[in-house]
Amino acid sequence: MDYRYIVVEGAVGSGKSEVSRRLAEYFDSLYLTESPERNPFLEQFYLNAANHGLATELYFLMRRTEAVDTINAEEESGGRVVADFLLEKDQIFVPVVLKGTEPGNEQTLFWQLKHKLMPEFPVPDLVVYLQNSPDTARKRLQKRGNNSVNLYPSGYLKLIHEEYQRFFHLYQNAPVLIANADEMDFEDNEEHFEMLVRAMANMTGNRYYLNLSDK
Repeated sequence: MDYRYIVVEGAVGSGKSEVSRRLAEYFDSLYLTESPERNPFLEQFYLNAANHGLATELYFLMRRTEAVDTINAEEESGGRVVADFLLEKDQIFVPVVLKGTEPGNEQTLFWQLKHKLMPEFPVPDLVVYLQNSPDTARKRLQKRGNNSVNLYPSGYLKLIHEEYQRFFHLYQNAPVLIANADEMDFEDNEEHFEMLVRAMANMTGNRYYLNLSDK
């Protein structure tokens, strides 16, 4: 299949940015990254989640609205895009970061603002979901050696992984290739990366599971 717009998603520590970058090079595509480290509110959120969650999520919302124009322009010019974020990923994070849905709270305000700000956005031709466990994520974060694993509030990684599983269990907007990132290393293992590319090329239907046993 001729994919023009591919998204690679996964919870913290899944390797989605590295895999997106490799796929962008492989398909000679524009690599579009969310660059969470550029969010000026993120570190404050990790230190005090209750007071900085709304600002953190609104910053990401603004950047995603800008990404819509980039994706549309690339597709109109006949190019390809590989992104390391799904434009709907606020459905994963906002329920964790901003509690409650009744009127008068921050989560309700966020959804109201999104409704006003977010334009109609393109649907990916394929979503690659790197599914891993919190334990694997923690090991990979520790391997990076930048102490980032200690930034997250207690229980945050587990909650985010649970939300990713919930979200992709229900997700129907685009075909999804669910790759086992606990067993497979698509960043550093060339054989595993080639398996991923073959699975993408041969995928039929709306959902496919890639495991090491498929070798």
